[in-house]
Amino acid sequence: MTRPFEDHLSPDEIEACISGAPAPEAQRHLDRCQACLEQVRADREIAEQIAALPLMSPTEGFTERVMAAVLIPDPFAIRALSATRRRLFATRKSLATAAGLVLALAASMVGSVAWSLANQETLAAVGSWLFAQGGQAVWLSVQGLASNLIEQPWYTGLVSLLENPTRLALFSALGSFAYLGGLLALRRLLAAPSQQVAHAGL
Repeated sequence: MTRPFEDHLSPDEIEACISGAPAPEAQRHLDRCQACLEQVRADREIAEQIAALPLMSPTEGFTERVMAAVLIPDPFAIRALSATRRRLFATRKSLATAAGLVLALAASMVGSVAWSLANQETLAAVGSWLFAQGGQAVWLSVQGLASNLIEQPWYTGLVSLLENPTRLALFSALGSFAYLGGLLALRRLLAAPSQQVAHAGL
C-alpha cells in the first residue's frame, strides 16, 4: 500500500532519512514532495552543525573549587551559630545589612518606650476600656449559661430535690454506694488472675 501524496513524512521517517537509512516508501515520497525534501535537508544541516561543535569539558580543579565554595550546615546549634556569625561578618554588605536591622530594632524599641511614657493616660484609658469590656463579656457569658441552665427540663426537678433535705441525703447515699460499687468492680477487673490460665504463655 502506497502513501498518499498529501501525507507528509513523520518525524521518525525524517530522522531515518537523515541517518541515511530511509524506507523505500519514504524515499519515493521524497522524490515527489519538495516540502519534505527541504525539511530533511534542513534537519540534516542542523545535525551536522551540532556534530561539528567542540566538546566542552570542565577545567582541572573544577570540582575542588565548587566544593570549596559549598557551605555545609552544621547540625549542632553552637557551630551553626558560629557559622552564621562568620557568614554575617564575611562581607561589608552583610555587615551593613545586619547593622541596619539592629539599628531599626533598637529605634523601634526606643520609640515604643518613649511613646508609652509620653502617653500614659492614653494607655491607662485603653487598659481600663479593655478591662471593662472583658468584665462585661464574662458577665454576659455567665448570664447566658445561667439562663441556659434554668431552661433545661431537669432544672425544676433538681431544685425540688435540693429543697428537700431528706430526699437529697437519700440520693447522695445512693450515688456514693454506686460510686463505691463501680470502684470495687474496676479493681476486680484490673486485678491479676490468681491461677495460671491454660495456654496463656503461648
